[in-house]
Order: sequence, then C-alpha cells, then structure tokens
Amino acid sequence: MASSSIQGFLKSANLLENTQDRQALNNLGTAPVADDISLFINNNQNVSTIQCADSEYNFITGLVTLVNSTPELFAARSAVFTNGDPVKINYTDDTVLKDDLFITQSDGEKTFGFASDKAGDSQYTFSPPAAGFKVVRSDAVVLSNLTFLGAVEDTAGFSSGLGEGAAGGEPEGASGIDTEDTYANQFLSIYQYLDIAKYQADKKFVSDRDVATDDDFRMEGTFNIEDPSDMILSEGVNSNSPGLYITNPASPLTNIQRIRAFSDTSNPWEVTGSGANTKLSTGAITAQTGDLKLNNGILIDGITPLTESGNVTNITFTHKAKVKIDGIDYFLCLTS
Repeated sequence: MASSSIQGFLKSANLLENTQDRQALNNLGTAPVADDISLFINNNQNVSTIQCADSEYNFITGLVTLVNSTPELFAARSAVFTNGDPVKINYTDDTVLKDDLFITQSDGEKTFGFASDKAGDSQYTFSPPAAGFKVVRSDAVVLSNLTFLGAVEDTAGFSSGLGEGAAGGEPEGASGIDTEDTYANQFLSIYQYLDIAKYQADKKFVSDRDVATDDDFRMEGTFNIEDPSDMILSEGVNSNSPGLYITNPASPLTNIQRIRAFSDTSNPWEVTGSGANTKLSTGAITAQTGDLKLNNGILIDGITPLTESGNVTNITFTHKAKVKIDGIDYFLCLTS
C-alpha cells in the first residue's frame, strides 16, 4: 500500500527528528489539522495583560475603571476581562503582587474588580503602587474550555438595524453567522451590535429603572399605566405617582418640572363672600369652562351701561361671551 513519505517519527529512520512537522500532522490527521493543533503552541504560557494606573483603581469599591484618554490607550485596552477569568496582579516590573485571583463585577468594557474565589463572593482589595500595576490573565486553553464549546448560536431573531440579516431575513434554523467570513469581520459586526445595543439601551422604556430622554416620540394606540405597588392607594396622587405627565421642556433631565395629566384638581375659580353676596371669582388672566350652568340666574355687576340701545362696535366692546338663556343663544358684550 502506498503511503506518504512524511508520517512522523519512523523506526526505520531511527526516530530521526522530522523537519516538516505540519506536513506529518496533515498526513496523519487530514489537512488542515496541523493549523488547528498549532493554536495550542505555547498554550500554558499565553497571557493577556492590561496595564493600569493607580488612579484608575478605587480602593473603596475595589473596582478598576479604565480611562482611555488617547487612541493608543484605547487600542491597547479596548476591552476588559470577564467574570470568572483567572488573573494575577503584577508590579510594573512583572514581579507578582497577588496571584490566584478571579475577575468579578466586570461590565466587559472598562470596569472590573477582583475576588479570591471564582464565584466572586470574596472581594479582594489592595493599595495600588504609585507606578501602577498590571493585570495578567492566563489564556491557556484547558479541557473545560473544550467541554463548553458548542454549536454556533442561532442569532436569527436579533435585529441589529444594520440592513440585511435583520429579523425575518434568515431562514428558520439559520445561524445568522457566515462561517466563511474572517475573524476581523466577525468582530467588527460584534462591535457594531454592541454600539447599537448600548445606544438603544439608554432609550428603551424598561420596568426596572428610570429612563430620562428628551426624544420626541409618536404614540399609536393606547398607553396602559399600572401601579403594581399600589402607590396611589397608599399615598394618594402626588408628583411621583405612576401616570402621564405634562413637563416643562426647559427643565433639565435631572430635575424635570412636571404635573400629572388628567389628575390635577386645581381650580382657578373660588367662592367669595357669603349669603346674597356670594360670588365666584378668579384672579386668572384667562379661564375656560365647559358647560356653565347658572341655576339661580346671573348678575353681572361693576359695569355701568353706556346706553340701553344703539350700535355695538368693536371699539366700545372688545370681547364677547356666548350664553344660553331659556334655550336661546345670546352674547354678552365685554371690554377689558
């Protein structure tokens, strides 16, 4: 049977060292298996490092918050380690300050902390050196990493708003990922997803936190405003009650001046005097009413008739008020 001349260490060659290891691996395991195995070269020594300034560490909270003030810093520290990653803290000369730590409270972008256990229950804090420090993560691939390696996740239901590939554009069961694409393009798409998600997260109306936005929006249909904690029943209607509010557009987002719509009971009219001298008065410059019913008639005082007949002109009277008396419409002629 014919076979390749390169298959590894041969007994007939006295186990002579092979100078074409990749070719031997491909012959034994079918190409391109050598490329896959090469990923494990120097496996246990592979690390990733984040250089941190002492001012970026908060001893009170125990968190590191990266401040990428230059393009060079952003390129070197575009992302942080994630929860559960094994790390150690080194001095700037690479001597160990503390090892056997794990990342906790990471937001995946610029903030993370340390813990002495993988679950993150035992937070670790320290006094950072004035010269700064390094956070070093082991990038060794171990058996558990391969155990959790699964099939490509189905992302067909996620719409990024980037055009093709939005929800409904993929056939059922499709992954939404081009397995023939390059890693660089795949990561670019991921960063675009993240940018869109962060932008939309600040604009979404969610049930577990406040959302302050000055964006205009159009309502189609109805709003259902609920009071799951029975605040209105226990405290009555106040400025914090669930509801639809009319706001002052000039007020800042951090201190919005508002009044609850459809629930304000303020009345520009007040009853003054008593007995036969009871009056309904207002100090408002303008006031509007719906149907005003005068059960006991109407008396308008403070007006001296100019004449009982004659022409009504827009010089003498500047305003009019429509009234209905005995089912007939009349107009009161008024002036300021």
